[in-house]
Amino acid sequence: MKLLRNKYRWLAILVALWTRGVGFVIGAPPETVDFKTTSFTPLPVVLTEEKDTLIFSDSPEYVNKSGVLAAGTVNGTGRVYFYHVNEMKEPQKIAIVLENTSKKNVEVTVHREIFAEPNREYFVVGSELSREDLDAPYVGTNRQWQPAAQRERSAKAAGVPVPTVTAKKDTIEQIADTATTDKSTVGTAVANTATANVVTANTSGAIEKMAVAGQRGDDEAVIVGDDVVGKQREQAVKAWRTEVRQQAQAEAKLKPTVLDTVTLAPGGKQAFFSKLDKIPIPQDDLFSGIFDFTSTGPVYVKVMMLPFETPALGGSLMAETLPMDEVALRGTYVGAQRRLTLMQPFDSSLGPVSVMVANDREDPFVEGVDELTPNAPSNASGTGSAAGVAGATGDISTATAVSGTAVTNRGNYGVSYEVTIPAMGNRDFALYINPLGGAYAGSFKVTYDGQSEIYNVPTGARLFLGNNTTEDSQYFNTYKAGKLLTIQFIPAGASNLPIQFLLVPQA
Repeated sequence: MKLLRNKYRWLAILVALWTRGVGFVIGAPPETVDFKTTSFTPLPVVLTEEKDTLIFSDSPEYVNKSGVLAAGTVNGTGRVYFYHVNEMKEPQKIAIVLENTSKKNVEVTVHREIFAEPNREYFVVGSELSREDLDAPYVGTNRQWQPAAQRERSAKAAGVPVPTVTAKKDTIEQIADTATTDKSTVGTAVANTATANVVTANTSGAIEKMAVAGQRGDDEAVIVGDDVVGKQREQAVKAWRTEVRQQAQAEAKLKPTVLDTVTLAPGGKQAFFSKLDKIPIPQDDLFSGIFDFTSTGPVYVKVMMLPFETPALGGSLMAETLPMDEVALRGTYVGAQRRLTLMQPFDSSLGPVSVMVANDREDPFVEGVDELTPNAPSNASGTGSAAGVAGATGDISTATAVSGTAVTNRGNYGVSYEVTIPAMGNRDFALYINPLGGAYAGSFKVTYDGQSEIYNVPTGARLFLGNNTTEDSQYFNTYKAGKLLTIQFIPAGASNLPIQFLLVPQA
């Protein structure tokens, strides 16, 4: 019995270690990547689809006076993302007020209200909201994705033809056709890019690019018979098509998430996200949150910081507009949600690859306008412009025109990502995260073969990953090639970009 108890004790220990992801468990890949012995072929993504309007409020980031922090127009499904530090001695609060600017009644449906508690540790706030975004998903009214406005720029940077399709299922079909007719999965996209831009870490979080030349030679590829390769690819393509079809069917059955519905008369105003009234922001604390909703007509959204006891609606009538700071991270943007697709499938038989996002190259930063600032040249984009706000159906082509100073969301903060990586090949592969722009702390949802898991970065007692180095990494999981790998996340506040995902074939 003693021997039996010991056996079960050791079994329990092994199970515990395995579930915690300890790298020395037999069969598990290393917890981190050895960059000295492992080289990666960069596989660029393409920005294919986007939808919904983002009102981004992060400028001024450090608020020393009560007032209007950001404002913009939403006509359809929209999101407010706020990120501010109270520099005043007295406790403050965030307030959000919507005004019907049309001549007809407008119905506002609230889908989601999430936040991270105020805290002086900025990485804690950013990472907690990143996790909450994945823990509390919502179903919006708008199911229509649109061709991304910058997809031509994205495809050019990726070195691939501009996708001619506009739906995810059609994109996968296009990739499937390439995979079954081209015997080289690391082909045109990589071959046309003689150099890959890799971002070096820096303490300020600024983005520096250095060209790193060289690609793997063909001698590193695993030689497999053409008939075996062809069969593997056919099986993978079949699995991709099935998965996309099943996903579309499942999504079609989902009903919109409804927390509240409010009808605004013409010219009517209403305060939303009432939980904010009960959350005081002490001096020097950072507060961040997200408000998702749909309107049946144009509404003007105001985001304010007000004295804690001031009513939100009354305060909106008196609040003065605060100027942007030098970073200029606020405005109205089309593309609160975006889809990135690896147009060239990852073949696990050909060696390790890297997939970079949020680099303002093949994954461009979203562009918009600050409606609070008169139309004039800006440091962020260089020229003033008008932008379209997606209509109630989500159709960007019927957008409501808004004007102001051109701005760029450098980091795509507040934007929900869905990254799709078609995987094939005869070897299992491990997935890692690798920050490139500096310290990063956030969460990621990985879905593979119908199973989803959320991973916090970093794990353990560390506050962030990737500070002052581009060779920090964290292991997520190992997968059997032949399915679609989907990664969902929102760039975590306080963290630095870009980041890349590393796919490492296992022996």
